[in-house]
Amino acid sequence: MTWVPSDIGPVCASTQANLTACSIGFIYLSLLQQLFGKPVDEQINYEYVINPVLGKISTNNFRREHVWGETNQHYDFIIVGAGSAGCVLANRLSEIKQWRCTSIGITYLTLLAQLFGRSVDDTKSTDDNPFIYPTINNGFEQRTYEESKNIKRNEYDYIIVGAGSAGCVLAHRLSEIKHWSILLLEAGEEEPEVTSIPGVATSLSESNIDWKYKSQPDGRTCLLEKGQVCPWIRGKTMGGSSAINYMVYMRGSSHDYDEWAAEGNHGWSYEEVLPYFDKSINLRDSESLDNNNYHGIGGELNVERFSYLDEPSKILVKGFLDKGLPIVDLGLESKVGVNINLSTSKDGKRQSTNQAFIKPIRDERPNLHIITNAFATKILIHPANKEAYAIQYFKGGKYYNVFANKEVIVSTGAINSPKLLKCSGVGPRDELESLGIPIIADLKVGYNLQDHVTTDALILKFSNPYSTVVSDSELLNEVIKYRNQPEKKSGPLASTTTVNSIAFINTKGSKDAPPNIQLQFDGRRAAEYMSDPTNYMATNILPSSFYDSVGARPLLLKPRSRGSVMLNKTDPIFGPPLIYTGYFQVQEDVNDLVDAMRFVVSLDETESFKKSGASFDKTPVKGCDHNEWGTDDYFKCLLMNYTASIYHPAGTCKMGPEWEEDAVVDPRFKVYGIRRLRVVDASTMRTIVRGNLNAPTIMMAEKASAMIKEDHIIY
Repeated sequence: MTWVPSDIGPVCASTQANLTACSIGFIYLSLLQQLFGKPVDEQINYEYVINPVLGKISTNNFRREHVWGETNQHYDFIIVGAGSAGCVLANRLSEIKQWRCTSIGITYLTLLAQLFGRSVDDTKSTDDNPFIYPTINNGFEQRTYEESKNIKRNEYDYIIVGAGSAGCVLAHRLSEIKHWSILLLEAGEEEPEVTSIPGVATSLSESNIDWKYKSQPDGRTCLLEKGQVCPWIRGKTMGGSSAINYMVYMRGSSHDYDEWAAEGNHGWSYEEVLPYFDKSINLRDSESLDNNNYHGIGGELNVERFSYLDEPSKILVKGFLDKGLPIVDLGLESKVGVNINLSTSKDGKRQSTNQAFIKPIRDERPNLHIITNAFATKILIHPANKEAYAIQYFKGGKYYNVFANKEVIVSTGAINSPKLLKCSGVGPRDELESLGIPIIADLKVGYNLQDHVTTDALILKFSNPYSTVVSDSELLNEVIKYRNQPEKKSGPLASTTTVNSIAFINTKGSKDAPPNIQLQFDGRRAAEYMSDPTNYMATNILPSSFYDSVGARPLLLKPRSRGSVMLNKTDPIFGPPLIYTGYFQVQEDVNDLVDAMRFVVSLDETESFKKSGASFDKTPVKGCDHNEWGTDDYFKCLLMNYTASIYHPAGTCKMGPEWEEDAVVDPRFKVYGIRRLRVVDASTMRTIVRGNLNAPTIMMAEKASAMIKEDHIIY
């Protein structure tokens, strides 16, 4: 199946705002789908003609007549109506020579794909399977367990649920043992090639490779979002969220891991986890390689800086240097300072964990089996001896059981891992009993949710000489240029631009203490954002490479507030889990972010900003215009009305020593009270680390793989 982009139609139809994404967005998304919609493993050689003038029609692929007697006519695009819009569409689309066009509209086909493009199997009900929540008394679990010993069955040594940042690494490492059989289950599609383009990460959210989760309204945050809920983007494809994130590589602070160890998690100090960071990466950056503390060369995951660096990215770094922040190596450790960060990329293309760890060995290891579009519904656990022995999954309208001879490993992330455990009878007694789920183990699953919360609404504008905005035709040409380039990619789309201009500060004033705020930036179009902030963000699908301003995002690195993930009461299995963010329950979290916003707007006073003409837009945004811009009350209003996640959920299957009442897994990732079951992903972080979570999650999977091998006496 090809990549299906997000549906911006409803938002564009409901707003009168003049949003660029609503005019060129449909054509842009369809172009991406045509050029990059196929799986990354499917090799397709296309040549696309670039017409910089975009003035001529290539008549060899444009049919002007329709012969009524002909049948089975095939076109790439059918445009209904040859009026003002139809003629322009026919002109532009037929410039791509291998596309065949006739004069029903690209928007119509896109709308059809959005409304009716999903498989009929997507309409599911728990009623389809009478054994989702079998009662212990009916003997189903006992019979399944006993009968599995005597019948021919699908069985593997290890079953890994979730092919994301952790699951792909686990599958790679465990399949190194040739006599071990490994099954990797993924709920989503094969990873589409569109994920490889760094500059179009904005186009991946709300598509068919995103779970499309939303937070629950709390009357305190996301107040100007529709329904007062915020999006929680999570990857649903091979590679998981590593296939749709912004590719930032950072490890967190040494203090994070030393704190874990000091709290009873032996083996988790920074010195003890450092080898597992180094093991996975192939560092290709001369500045970082000069640092003797780096040892990560020759690993599977390529890490480097993007070769394309625009002027606004440099201005941001210079501004922080003017404020007295030192240049630091952010790829080694999150410290107070600034730099252009490292990325999980190679030659201008994304390196997801799928592309780094699975693609190179997928056809080379017969002991590794992968099943996509396999939605795990339950871990089968024997109710008497508390032993996990199988996974039940749903695919193509049918349920299947696959059996594990050694272990079941859950790696579906901080939202879906607690959901799967709870659906399997592992979770809080009161919640499971209320849903009629038989209890196997009473554990604090789904609690302790943490995230790096921020706001969308601080807009920093650049003067015209530094604007990277291009015309609609130039934007489409850049997509085609990227497609036509050889293996090594360059140009604006081969980078995430300002996202990698990152600074860390400590709002308490100490440069020696670990940071409590990360400052990150993403490209915007200022006038459009300021005229309609909510709808602008809802249609923010155009490449992040072309902008005249940035959203300045202060990320709260160590939130004191905690949220939770609960099962959907009407459809616990196929319904989206209920995400209660818990943002700003503790006032100190708000205070730290207000202090951070005061710091970031003070960049206006720096020599670099004055010289370049960069400055913050001091027009109060809708919903906060009753406050004076720049005051504490204004900043607090932004946090409540324009709340945003940076999509770093963690902590919902907390790791901790046995004596901790809220611990779900032990320091070796084993679920308390259940044999042969581990959880390995960001959900097991007891406290969130200071920085982006992809690299720490990969490290945890590396460490877990070594532990599993140790436990089964491989070393």
